[in-house]
Amino acid sequence: KCGDEVWVAEKFQTNLEIGHQLPLTPGVYLMKDATDTIIYVGKAKKLKNRVSSYFINSNQHSRKTMRLVKQIIDFDVLHTDTELDALLLECQLIQQYRPRYNRQMNAYEQYSYVSVAVNERQLEIKLLNIPTKENCFGPYSIRRKLNRLKIILDSIYDLVPTNYWHQTFQKESAIPTELFQQELFDFFHNQGREPIKRIAQQMQEAAEKQAFEKAAKLKEDWLFLTRFANQNQRISQANQRDWQLMWLPCQKKIKYYLIYQGLVVATRVVTKQTFQKYSSLELAKKIMPKKPPKTIEHYSKQQVDFLNILYGYISRHPECHLENLTIEKA
Repeated sequence: KCGDEVWVAEKFQTNLEIGHQLPLTPGVYLMKDATDTIIYVGKAKKLKNRVSSYFINSNQHSRKTMRLVKQIIDFDVLHTDTELDALLLECQLIQQYRPRYNRQMNAYEQYSYVSVAVNERQLEIKLLNIPTKENCFGPYSIRRKLNRLKIILDSIYDLVPTNYWHQTFQKESAIPTELFQQELFDFFHNQGREPIKRIAQQMQEAAEKQAFEKAAKLKEDWLFLTRFANQNQRISQANQRDWQLMWLPCQKKIKYYLIYQGLVVATRVVTKQTFQKYSSLELAKKIMPKKPPKTIEHYSKQQVDFLNILYGYISRHPECHLENLTIEKA
């Protein structure tokens, strides 16, 4: 046992020395245990700093990180051109290897879809594991929150199919079911925010009646719906435009990405002079695949993580430039 502890300590020191030798460039690292199993995949903007931090005794390590570090015997690194490439590669490797210390992007089977269905003029919101062909949105990586979303939307539109009063109300209501349905479609397509407006109105009415506890609860629901709408924008953004060109600085050069429905199809690194020489459409055609990708009707559960990473990164980094392209079909 003492010999094993010495060996582990020596490996720990060796890993620290190797970490210090890594470059200050982006990449992905794969932590391995004594059985050579990948137990954690991470990304780094600066590999040297990030990887070395695991092998320095620090009180800032979380309990999870401390448990992880005790099991690390070896690691591999994969170098990338940009931090965005590291993020996308990290996602791919987590889905491929399913490391036990990775929680995000490691349980995509649990992602769900939202269906808005009308049966006999009765509107119903359903949460599904498998998408239907029509009136289905997602997938969303927030299964527990989707249950709350359904409760909130059911409450806004009085969607309680088993309730006798609801069925009577639907027949006598001056507001047609088609209007509710369209409002929900627009909400999930990111073309309208009527459910948020309706709950804001309910919140105001409750406050005017001095029902402050109810108003506070409605405010929580309003904030939840607003956050969901902002997150949902990434999926709807990918659906609205078929082709996009995105570019960002890559050391002293430019790296540009050809994107089809929110997924990276091809990339290329060029000099700034070359990049400025051509139009966006000309640059796109230089890396256009011979066989165009199929149109995506519903994103798979694996693909949605890539959408969130791509558009989330673009929204947080002003140095990223995104342009919609009009490419005529052959």
